[in-house]
Amino acid sequence: MEFVKYQHIERFGTDEVEGIELGKVYIFPKLDGTNSSVWLDNEGNLKAGSRNRELTLDKDKGGFYAYALSQPNIKAYLEKHPTHRLYGEFLIPHTLRTYRNDAWRKLYIFDVCIDKEDGGVEYIPYEIYQPLLEEFNIDYIPPLAILKNGNYEMFLKALEKNVFLIEDGKGVGEGIVIKNYDFYNKYGRQTWAKIVTNEFKER
Repeated sequence: MEFVKYQHIERFGTDEVEGIELGKVYIFPKLDGTNSSVWLDNEGNLKAGSRNRELTLDKDKGGFYAYALSQPNIKAYLEKHPTHRLYGEFLIPHTLRTYRNDAWRKLYIFDVCIDKEDGGVEYIPYEIYQPLLEEFNIDYIPPLAILKNGNYEMFLKALEKNVFLIEDGKGVGEGIVIKNYDFYNKYGRQTWAKIVTNEFKER
């Protein structure tokens, strides 16, 4: 397996995600760290990536590759599921500094994928990958809500309740990510949507 860049998450309301709110919708907290991924190469070696490139120990990003290599549970998971690719947020200081002290420098999985023959990836639904990650004590981002036919007002209510990993009394997180595993946009792409807080936009 080679490096595969994570998809761009589209702003809710754009034509790229038109109709994503119809059906079973998952609302996840959006963390403000660094986009990261891990997978096994064809020789069974643990590899890691940032948003745009494969990492090496000489050209790491925020120490993520070194961190991943120090986590035997991640390697064990991928050895049991060698066709899986894990995407997550490695929580290092970025714009938002209100996360709990014990939350920093950890990887929080937000998507588990299988490679497709066309070079893209297929997203595994949350209910399927959650117990697989828990078996290996791998941290993941749980949904704030699961809705049937959501709307903008519902999404804003979830955003206002997003205190995942945030220190008590320090407000809410960066925003939310909206996923519908049955949704493909009019261009044929499986795409997620996001809403970020006005305060985060201003920062």
